[in-house]
Amino acid sequence: MNKTILNRAYGEFFGREKWDYFSTLTYKYPKSVKRNRDEMNKLTKYLKKQVITFSMIWVTEYHRTGTSAHSHLLSNGVDVAVIDKYWSNSNLGYKKFNDHKVYERDKGANFYMAKYIDKEIDYDYVWTLKQ
Repeated sequence: MNKTILNRAYGEFFGREKWDYFSTLTYKYPKSVKRNRDEMNKLTKYLKKQVITFSMIWVTEYHRTGTSAHSHLLSNGVDVAVIDKYWSNSNLGYKKFNDHKVYERDKGANFYMAKYIDKEIDYDYVWTLKQ
C-alpha cells in the first residue's frame, strides 16, 4: 500500500478519538528506541494504576541529531500533571521540557503522529475500559 495513503488512514483513525492533549516527553539523557519502549511501558503501567479509564497513542521520534529518542502522545482521560510527576519522580526528565498542548483536531497532531508509523519506528496504542 502507498505510504501516503497509509499515513492518511492512520491519521484519520487517530482523529476519530476525542483526545485531551498532544504531548511531547523529552528525556534528560539520551535514550535508544528500545529504552524509550521500556520507559513508555512503565509509564503506561503507572497510568493504569492511577487512572481507571484512559486512552493513549504514543510514537517514538528521533531528535534531529539522530542519537536519542523522545515520545509524542495523544491522551484522553489523563491529567498531564500525573505524567509530569511520573517523569520527574522517575528521573527521566524535567517537566519544564515536556510539552502538553490541548488537543485541537484541526491542528493535525493526529497526522503528525501517524507519519512516524510510516517510518517503521516504535509506537503503541493503549485503551483501558471501566471494569
